[in-house]
Amino acid sequence: MTPKERNALIEQLDKSFQAMNEWVKMATKHAMSAPTHHPETGEPFKSFREVIEAASDESLISLRDDFDENNDLIKL
Repeated sequence: MTPKERNALIEQLDKSFQAMNEWVKMATKHAMSAPTHHPETGEPFKSFREVIEAASDESLISLRDDFDENNDLIKL
């Protein structure tokens, strides 16, 4: 994935996540087993966007597919 494609996917996932109801957001974070701290810096994540920015391309693609299957993916 190119940096441009990665940035576009992160934007799409973040917008999709922000549009979710709170209970769906909590379920999504739980299902992802999202880390609470950045693996390289040890700093706590402050937003969903920070979490996905640190994720691998494969994780982003998997998350996109999950959002799409659940009809939670916003088409940009």
